[in-house]
Amino acid sequence: MSVATSTTLVLLVLGFPLAGCVLNGLLGPRLGRRFVNLAGTLSILASFVVACVVLAEVVGAAHGPQAITVRLFQWLDLSGGANLPNRFNLSVGMDFTLDALSALMLMVITGVGFLIHVYSVGYMEHDPGVARFFSYMNFFIFSMLMLVLAADMVILIIGWALVALSSYLLIGFWYERRSAVLAARKAFITQVIGDVAMVIAAFLIVLNTHTLSLPNIFARTHDFAAGGALINGICVLLAIGAFAKSAQFPLHTWLPDAMEGPTPVSALIHAATMVTAGVYLIARFHPLFNIAPVAMGVVACVGIGTALMAGVIALSQIDIKRVIAYSTMSQIGLMIYAVGIGAYAAGMFHFATHAVFKALLFMAAGNVIHALHDEQDIRLMGGLAGRMPWTHRAFLSGSLALAGFPLFSGWFSKENLLGFGTVNGPGSAPWILYAAGVALNVLTGLYAFRLWAVVFRGEPQTARGYAAREARRVMLAPVLILAALSLAVAWPLQFPIPNTLHVFSDFLAPVFVAAPLAPVKEPEMFVAALALLAGTAASLLGIGAALRLWYERRWEPAEVAARLPRALVLLSYNKFYFDELYDAALVRPVKAVARAMRRVVEPDVMDGWVSGTAGVLRAFSVDLRSFQTGLIRDYAALFTAGAVIFVVITVVLSVR
Repeated sequence: MSVATSTTLVLLVLGFPLAGCVLNGLLGPRLGRRFVNLAGTLSILASFVVACVVLAEVVGAAHGPQAITVRLFQWLDLSGGANLPNRFNLSVGMDFTLDALSALMLMVITGVGFLIHVYSVGYMEHDPGVARFFSYMNFFIFSMLMLVLAADMVILIIGWALVALSSYLLIGFWYERRSAVLAARKAFITQVIGDVAMVIAAFLIVLNTHTLSLPNIFARTHDFAAGGALINGICVLLAIGAFAKSAQFPLHTWLPDAMEGPTPVSALIHAATMVTAGVYLIARFHPLFNIAPVAMGVVACVGIGTALMAGVIALSQIDIKRVIAYSTMSQIGLMIYAVGIGAYAAGMFHFATHAVFKALLFMAAGNVIHALHDEQDIRLMGGLAGRMPWTHRAFLSGSLALAGFPLFSGWFSKENLLGFGTVNGPGSAPWILYAAGVALNVLTGLYAFRLWAVVFRGEPQTARGYAAREARRVMLAPVLILAALSLAVAWPLQFPIPNTLHVFSDFLAPVFVAAPLAPVKEPEMFVAALALLAGTAASLLGIGAALRLWYERRWEPAEVAARLPRALVLLSYNKFYFDELYDAALVRPVKAVARAMRRVVEPDVMDGWVSGTAGVLRAFSVDLRSFQTGLIRDYAALFTAGAVIFVVITVVLSVR
């Protein structure tokens, strides 16, 4: 792929969503809903076509997938001349990289993003702010594409911040709702914490490598002492940025509240794209993480810990979108765990399949919410399988993929991650983390099929349930496409069995500087097969237990919950009390200080200082005003006295 071709592809893949954003923002309110729908969806479709061309170019490279960095233009030149030391010779260019990893991200962002945009045409049909909505959605796609294509630290951070801005706008789209405004603010503030950590990491990297270009940074990893405090500190800071964006402990509390946004926003941002940016960041910076074992350990432990915590919380939630949100947090924890043990290809494979089946679940849930006139409490649902048969089948396909049922896409990627990726991955993760991953499979099966059974099986719980009807075709078609992909997308790509098909990992091997998978010897083959069987059995156990509890009703869920430790039940229902903890430790003290400043410091100190200054000047002006008598003789006397004083001073100075 030539540089000219690469430049054209980058301009097109970024330009189409940006053009859609501008057109909808400026012309949409005037030209009407039809124009908005066409401009909003066709711009992403065009970007997807370009992404397909990029993928074809990368795959068809003569010597395998190669990375090409293109510079659109020089932005900042801080070289300052030959007299300055080399460390000041920095430049920032609009640099973008096309390689296997960025091609994968382009395909997911634009492909799934296009289907979500089509779905939005029906979902936002009666919303008066549809032009603003599609403008924000297009802007988000543009920001996300800039992030994943960036080949310079400054451009990456700009893309990172633009993604936070666009997510803020979309989460708070219904700004007349106080809950939506608070959720948007919470998401933005949390992500800013990660942004600050990334900026500090970039500063430390520049101090030691004297470059902002990502390829140059990765080529100079020898400037860092492997395993040293500096490189571990840099990678931990990068990981904090990833945790904030991907809703990982302890910066995870914003994601469930972000469900206040429209359902297409949840499908696009909180399932398929933005929340996986942290996984991408760690995978992109893998040359640094590979020499930072402490940071890698932190990433792996935080990932698997967040996955377990979110899985436990999802079991007790009653809002259909929040259950799926906690599921997203849990599955991203698995991806973070994978990249934390060095199984980068396995983590990215689960990212790709998860984007498909989780976007499907959010949009199918949106169909249910629409049919029930904005009802989101699953206790008031039930019996929708016969009334919404196509949505039911699609939701079941997504649930099977999420739970890791054999031969569905989630089974391929999760078992590749937990089994073959864990046992044979570069990190050789401790077995306790693998055991936690197997336990997570049980939890996933439980909450996935609890949701399916409560929503679609049984009898309707309200009159709205009896009156529910299937969604319109424009909302149903994207869901059914994703349902088919949830079953079939992983088949030709990667099998979770050694010595079989591994197209996906071979495709990403040049990015992660790894040779294609070598044949596995018999002892390792046995261990990998055992890990595969254990993970699959755990998934089936979770599914079976959920069906007995919430579908067959062989056990009463309330009675089962009563037998569990009360502390665990309360922790799950109250989301481990993180919101209350942060409110007590951070929010209330800050508000108390602000109230004290307003009641004491501001009136007594700040206002007192200002008022005192004004009083002094007022008194001086009163005294000065007494000289203004209006009589000519007084002014003549003052003038004479002043002239005498001036002459005396002049004479004295001249004598000296």
